[in-house]
Amino acid sequence: MTEIAAETVQNNQTIDQAIQKVENLYRTVTGTEAPPSGEQPYRPIPPEKAPDQFVAEQMDRLIEALGSFGVPMRTPSWTPPLSIWEGKNELVVRLDVPGVTLDSVHVSASRGRIEVSGLRRPPNGEQPLGLRYGESPHGEFQRTVPLPPEVDVSRLQAHLREGVLEIHVPRNRKPSEARPVPVS
Repeated sequence: MTEIAAETVQNNQTIDQAIQKVENLYRTVTGTEAPPSGEQPYRPIPPEKAPDQFVAEQMDRLIEALGSFGVPMRTPSWTPPLSIWEGKNELVVRLDVPGVTLDSVHVSASRGRIEVSGLRRPPNGEQPLGLRYGESPHGEFQRTVPLPPEVDVSRLQAHLREGVLEIHVPRNRKPSEARPVPVS
């Protein structure tokens, strides 16, 4: 077997193992079997999407599905880009939310995750205008960020500056309780 073929087989096995772990998690959380995957064992990445964006969207869908059994959820209008920076003593979560005002963004934290939601309103002019073309999304948004178990959500801080929401999550060894987070 050639080196490329061996690497392809190994990559497929790694993907299959990851899928099996997700199915086991689904089974553990829901108590039911995972839905059938169809003919393909996994969903291919569409060529028009960046792989990291596609994976982030799929993870958001999985987290939403695992956290909302029996509860109807509103579909967000757009998804702000997210970056997570990790240091020895803290995690820093940054969301790009240009045009979102301080009173339109909400951050809540519980053991295991941060939920950020809000609203970006379309610009208001003196006369009503109909949008002819737009690449800047408006409307509601929501992001859920899973957290490692050693973070301290009781000391979490959030700041909105120049269209970037930055959330500092200190590390701690003790579990913390759920709480809303004021954004300054």
